[in-house]
Amino acid sequence: MKRLIGAVFVIAMMMGLSMCSTSSAEQEEQELIEALSENEKETIEPTEMEGTLLDLVNAYRNSVGVDALEKSPSAYKYAQEHNEYMISKNSLSHDNFEERASKIAEETNAKSVSENVARFYTTAEQALEGWLNSASHRAALEGNYTHTTLSVQLDKAGRPYFTQIFLTIE
Repeated sequence: MKRLIGAVFVIAMMMGLSMCSTSSAEQEEQELIEALSENEKETIEPTEMEGTLLDLVNAYRNSVGVDALEKSPSAYKYAQEHNEYMISKNSLSHDNFEERASKIAEETNAKSVSENVARFYTTAEQALEGWLNSASHRAALEGNYTHTTLSVQLDKAGRPYFTQIFLTIE
């Protein structure tokens, strides 16, 4: 309700200012969008979100009869580096996965490696739901893996990027 009242107030102010303003309609629209988006900005703590999302993933795996995943701290740097890469490109990707998977397998003796990526979800619950709504991501979540690592990093605008790596270590 507060957002609605705030939005109406901002719109009314913008309309009032536009009557005597020399700025373009596009500029006014952009200012309105920025004002409204500021009202919706959420503070995200990446480390906390990582823990919450890992807990949710393991709870989901247990609910479908799959063992919970153990953490693989040694693979974390690869998830973190991939988030940094995606942030630098401002895009979601699995670029360089084969190279990343080979390095991880070498260091951890993993027999198989997979990954899920996501961006812009503002809660761990939304990220998990997004992965569950994708057949390939859900397959990784439910896969025959023993270990995982998850990195959440924010871009300059404060939007989160996610890379979760799944490993089978025997």
